[in-house]
Amino acid sequence: MTDHPSSPERSARIVQELQDAVQRLHVLAQQPRVVVIAGTRSDGIRPMAWQVLFERSFGGDVPALHYRGLRAGALPELLTRGYDSETTPEGTPWASPRLGDAMTRGPVIAAFRADRLPEDIATALVGVLVFEDDGLHRDGVKALVGELGLS
Repeated sequence: MTDHPSSPERSARIVQELQDAVQRLHVLAQQPRVVVIAGTRSDGIRPMAWQVLFERSFGGDVPALHYRGLRAGALPELLTRGYDSETTPEGTPWASPRLGDAMTRGPVIAAFRADRLPEDIATALVGVLVFEDDGLHRDGVKALVGELGLS
């Protein structure tokens, strides 16, 4: 016999995860949207919940997005240039349509318009999700966003 939760139990768990995620999201800037997530990438909420909430935060006009995970130190360059100069490991895609794939690569997740990649990367960035991993903290990200005039 398998140990699968019933539909009402599963629905309740999903609603609880989404409520928890909403409480942990802190929007620091709108263009590009900069969101800090209280806690680390491994803090319980599944990547799909983060992806759904982030994409829904744009309203109904969000195009298809691709996500790129970056190391913590790439955040200033990403916010200044709109893209990063980190190399991509051979055999892996530069960006993925799944936030979960990007989360494995680093605590800074860049969200790009899929319809502008790769030809127009300089205008493709629509948002950045920052997890409090690898020395990143909401106050530090907020200060950086303010210094760059994004808030």
